[in-house]
Amino acid sequence: MISNSKSFPIILLIMSIGLTTTLSYSQTKKKKYKDESEKLDCAKNTKINLQQRLANYPYNETSQIKLIAYQNKREGIIGEEIQEYLNSCIGKEAVAIESQFDEIKALNFNQIEKLTDIIYNYGYKAKTSLGVASKCYEPRNAILFYDNTSRLIAFIEVCFGCRNYRTNDSKITLGDECTQKLSMIKDLFKQNGIQYGVTKDEFSR
Repeated sequence: MISNSKSFPIILLIMSIGLTTTLSYSQTKKKKYKDESEKLDCAKNTKINLQQRLANYPYNETSQIKLIAYQNKREGIIGEEIQEYLNSCIGKEAVAIESQFDEIKALNFNQIEKLTDIIYNYGYKAKTSLGVASKCYEPRNAILFYDNTSRLIAFIEVCFGCRNYRTNDSKITLGDECTQKLSMIKDLFKQNGIQYGVTKDEFSR
């Protein structure tokens, strides 16, 4: 019969090994960053599926999503005109508003999957006390959401140069504003052939 006094060192050894393994795992898992700003980088942190993503507004009321580019039609500050125009377009049919857009492209199913994946599944690499600030806002592009009657119900207006955006409803966001998120969305515009505000600007036309 083994006495408790003899088994105790074995238990202690097992506990010691377990604790060492736990500490080692924790130290390995905890990533070190060069500085606080690195935590702002984008990482794919979640795996929210497409059905769940599309259950959110405005996707749950949307039949078609389009990417657009808009250049000033009159003299003035770049960006102010598109803001005024998009504000006035909510509730209007596509045929009544799209003649003013310089470039427009409807997204297919795979492209909508990609867009929503960027918005909902990419976020900050790690928790950080830093925030992202923008010094300007001169939008030239937007993501438009149409319902099943082809009426514009929502928009995400984007200034890629200033790394900032605006929506017509507080429920609509791009999620965590990690450093590369707008660049990933910009790539989607580029892949769909949108040039103004993406590969060229007001001064290169």
